[in-house]
Formats: sequence, structure tokens, C-alpha cells
Amino acid sequence: MWFVKTVVLSCIITLGWTLMFAVPRRYILPCLLMTGFGFGLKTALVYYQVNLVIASFFGAMLASFLGVYFSKKHTLPPKALISPSVICMMPGIAAYKAMVSMVQIGYFGFSEELFNQMMGYLFEALFVTSGLVLGLSIPGLLFYRRRAIV
Repeated sequence: MWFVKTVVLSCIITLGWTLMFAVPRRYILPCLLMTGFGFGLKTALVYYQVNLVIASFFGAMLASFLGVYFSKKHTLPPKALISPSVICMMPGIAAYKAMVSMVQIGYFGFSEELFNQMMGYLFEALFVTSGLVLGLSIPGLLFYRRRAIV
């Protein structure tokens, strides 16, 4: 039940972003499907103790592949569908905790414990964001390449 609840909540987030990006009404359902499958895969992989960075990579890659499919089907630029559907996978909590740790270092003074905590959260946010970017770029490299790979 928790899995369905998290996927539905991520789809609600995507619905808000599609309205903010002014995505046409008939393309909102494909965005929600991409979010459901991509975020669902990420959540399932994290549940089965796969690293968060790798899970985010595969979730973003699945959403991006679905975005390429729906963009060819509806003759729409793929970025218009992919962007709102991947925003819910951004590492906002890790980035927020890194910033809070940085402010605490500035307020309380330097301590090795706070610095290690800040760097841990910072690198987690950076690596998850890098995994999302790589996952989003793979389908574009495969389908929209003009020259041969080799």
C-alpha cells in the first residue's frame, strides 16, 4: 500500500509541474504515466536495497525512454514530457540537509562531525543529480544521434 501511495503522490507533484510548465492538457496523462513508471522503478529498487544513485539512474532512464516513445507517438518534443516527470526524483531533502549543516557550521563554528555530515549530504545530492542527468541523456544518445557511435 505504501508503494501505491508514494507513486500517487509523485504523480500529484508531476501534475503540478505540468500545469506550471503549461503542458497541453492531452499530454498530461503521458507525463503522469512516465512519472508512475520511473518513480515506481526507483522506489522499488531502493526498497530492495539498491543504491539510491543507481536506482535514480534507472528510474530516470525508464522515464526518458517512455518520453521518447510518447514524443514520437504524439509528435511533441521529448523534453516537454520528460522534464516534469523527473522533477519528483530530485534529491531535495539531501540538498536541504547539506545547506542546514552548512548554516550550522557558520553559526556554531567548525566541527568535524558537522562537516562530515554536510559533505555526506552534499555528495549524495550531487551523485543523485548526476545519476538523473545520465539517465535522461541515454535515450537521446541512442535515438537522436546523427553519426555512428563507433
